[in-house]
Parts: sequence; structure tokens; C-alpha cells
Amino acid sequence: MRGWLLIATLLACMGQALADPQVRVETRLQPAAPYQVGSTLRLEVDLLTTSWFTQAPQPAVLDLPGTLITPPNGQADKLTENIDGTPYFGLRLTYLISPTAAGEYNIPALPFSLRLGQANAAIDVSTQALRFSVTAPAAGTTATSQLVASGVRIEQRLDKSATALKVGDRITRRIQIQADDAQAMLIPPVEFSEIPGLKRYLQPAEVSVLSNGRGSTDGGQRVDSVSYTVEEAGDYTLPAIELPWWDSHSQQARSSSVPAVEFSASAGSSYQLPFSLEADLEKLGRGRLIRVSRPFMLLTGALILLGFCAYLTRQHTRAALQQLQNWRNRRHAQWLASEAFAWRELQRALGKQALPLSELYRWLSRSQGHTDLQALAAQLPANAASSLQQYLGSHYASQQPPQGDTSALRPGLQQLRKQIRAQARSQARQFRLQPLRPWAAADSDDCAISDGHPAKSR
Repeated sequence: MRGWLLIATLLACMGQALADPQVRVETRLQPAAPYQVGSTLRLEVDLLTTSWFTQAPQPAVLDLPGTLITPPNGQADKLTENIDGTPYFGLRLTYLISPTAAGEYNIPALPFSLRLGQANAAIDVSTQALRFSVTAPAAGTTATSQLVASGVRIEQRLDKSATALKVGDRITRRIQIQADDAQAMLIPPVEFSEIPGLKRYLQPAEVSVLSNGRGSTDGGQRVDSVSYTVEEAGDYTLPAIELPWWDSHSQQARSSSVPAVEFSASAGSSYQLPFSLEADLEKLGRGRLIRVSRPFMLLTGALILLGFCAYLTRQHTRAALQQLQNWRNRRHAQWLASEAFAWRELQRALGKQALPLSELYRWLSRSQGHTDLQALAAQLPANAASSLQQYLGSHYASQQPPQGDTSALRPGLQQLRKQIRAQARSQARQFRLQPLRPWAAADSDDCAISDGHPAKSR
């Protein structure tokens, strides 16, 4: 009998473990009614289960015309509750609702899809529909000018660029407002006054939420800043700032403020350095300013520009230099192979020896196209030809050093070269190309008549 009871108990436990987890959805509005235009309501949705969440539930979309809604920010409060002896674990999602007009509002049922452990599929649940009423603002106030909160704290901080302010210095006024149970975007901005003698510079506002550290929002915070620059010496007062607001708990009008700020600014600073800056600079060798003349700056800029252009065109410049070098090499090679070079070498050699045959052969080959010395002797004057033949006979007849006077050979060669160059110029004129249109030149000569007289031919 006991064995059967034990088996039944085990089967019951296994069945309970294998059954789908239990789910509860609770919905409420905080704080409790009444609600006024501009107040902030908290729609709290508790999603509870006897199992665990395998995936965070996505917040449902809530749309209420005439309200300003802030959905859950991706964080949620962790819940642990015991309901009828059964432990439940869950999450609390919070929607912030701020009505902008009086009237009746209906919150529809919000669907949620939950993915839980021990569940074969997603479990679809929905919240309970709710209804609430909003009344108009108190007499003498409007929804856009009055802040509705359960508590308001306002503080100010001053930052000065110098302890003793003077013309040109700056003072910054920072106002911080914290509102409980109110959205940060509903906190009205602080109006900073224009002060004669001070230049006003407004800073962008800083808006943030007040979190309770567990995922929910307790309220909002707004920080407004302004900087004033002193333009004239004198005594100044920054007026007090007062913020009227409506207490949602006591349903009474309240006001929070910060006191006025008074300060003075002098025309100039009388502070003297405890040391001489000029003397220190003199000791460091910096007593004089280095002045650079304008022509030097222009020359430096031109050199920098030329260097930059040279850097950009370095490839083309290198190619141009290579072409120039090749052209010079070709010109030098042509000069070495020319008749003028051979003649210059022959003249230099004649000043050192009686008859330099190698230089003579080279010049004769380049000037007349042959190396026949007999033909050369026939072209020279009689005395020069005699000297050449006598020297050659002496050179090739015996093993003794050649004998003979060759002093007449040099003038004879110079005279022969003049004849050869004159003959070359004559042949060049003889074989010069004729005009392509010879009749045009003849016509122009026949028609060149001015005042009845023939004109001179060109």
C-alpha cells in the first residue's frame, strides 16, 4: 500500500513539473486619482510566472490621443511575490502618461507574448483595460505654464572665471530642477533676463530622467545654464528665479525659487606680477622680438613654392635632363667625327712635330674622302709640295729619322683648306633647290612698277 502511495506522489509531482507554467498579469495606475492636466501617471504592468523568462518581453505599443507617453526604457523592476502560497517571479514594465487636456481616457488591453521556461511555445496574455479622468488646471494657471509633480527641488551654482571680476571676465549661472513623478520634458525652461552691461550667452539645456536604480523612473531633471560676460564696470544683480508648480499629493499650488545673485566688476585688474617678465625674458635671451622682413618672407615663400613644383614635376624634369644629356652626347660625337675637329688636332700636332702622319691622314679623309698623299701634294703650292715629298722620301727611304724642312707645309695646308671650303660653298650654291613657283617671282618683278618707273627687284 505504501508503495502505491509513493508512486502516486511521484507521478503527481512529475505531472506538475511537466505542466505549463502559470502566468498572472496585474495592471494598475499610480498614484491614485484625482489627476490633473500636466500630471504624470504611472501605468505599471506586472508580468508574473511560476517559471522563468527565457527572453525579455517586448513592451506593447500604447497610443492615447491627448497624452504624452514615454514607454518602458528597456529596463524593468524584478519582482518576487507569494500568491496563495505559490511563489511567482516576474517583471514590472512602467509607462509614463502625461495628459495634456481634460477629459475621460480609456487605456485598452495591451497584448504581450511571453517566452517562459518549461513552455512548449510562446504564451500570449493581455492586460486589463483601465479608465481614468483628468480635470482642468487650477484657476489662474495653464497646462503649459504649470509643472505638476509630487516634489520639486531647485538649486543654483555660480562659476566665475576670476575671484575678483573685471571687464572681460565671465560668470556662469547654472539652475538645476528635479521633479518627482514628472517627466523631464514637461519641466518648463528657465528664463534668464538680459542685464545691461552684461553680454548674455544661453547654453543648451540638459534633460535627463531620475532613476530609482532598479529600472524604474522616479521623475525628471532639467539643467539650464547661462553665461554673462562683463562689458562695463559696475554693480550687477541677477534676479531671483521662481518656479510655480502643483503638488499632486496635497493638490495645492506651491512655488520653489533660488535667491538673486549680486556681484561687482571693476574696470581693470590692478594685480602686479611678483616678478618682472621682461627681465626674465632678457635673461633667457628673448628680450627682443625677431622681426622678419617682408621681402625675406616673399623669397622664402617663392622658394618653398618652387620646391613644391619641382617635387611634383620631378619625373618630367628627370626625363628632360636625360634628353638634354643625350643631345649633348650626340653633339659631342658629331664634333669628334667632323672635319673641323680633325683640322684642329692637325694644327696642334704640327706645332709639336714636323709632320704628324696620323693627324694628316685623318684630316685628309674627312675633308676630301681619301688618304692619298700624292694627290695631296698635287694640290699644295710648289714649296709646300716639295717639303712634303722630301719628308716622305726621307721617312720611307731609310731607317734614319726623316730629314727635311716642313715649315712651308703648314701655310700650304691652310691655303688648301681655304680652297676646299670655297669650292664646297660654290657647289652648295650650284646645287641649291630652285623655287617651287619660279613664275611667281618673274610676275612680281614685271609688276613691280611705281610712278611709271620700274621698281628695284628684291
